[in-house]
Amino acid sequence: MAMYRFPNSDGVIRRFADVEITNLITGAAKSAFSLSVATLRGVHPPTVSRLSDRAYYIVEGSLMFTVATEKFKAAAGDAVLVPKGATHAMEGTAQYVVVNAPPFDATAEDAAS
Repeated sequence: MAMYRFPNSDGVIRRFADVEITNLITGAAKSAFSLSVATLRGVHPPTVSRLSDRAYYIVEGSLMFTVATEKFKAAAGDAVLVPKGATHAMEGTAQYVVVNAPPFDATAEDAAS
């Protein structure tokens, strides 16, 4: 049976650095992408995804993004695309939605300097 509704998320909350992420849709068995909501209060350290393109939608607040060598501010209502393989970091206070395609896999994430 296909699943079309995912009430109250899958219950997985991940925390790292100053970020708290709640997974809403995860895993290749459910979808070709993963969907999460997150809150950042401070710094999201530089990271590289070897697997997924990542899209951010800022719901509330604003963030200073660094994607590869480009730095810019993204505020509520803005969307940001981070292609797989690009180093990215964020700083600020915001709630945002993040979509990974293919789905997020922690084993494909690398800390960047």
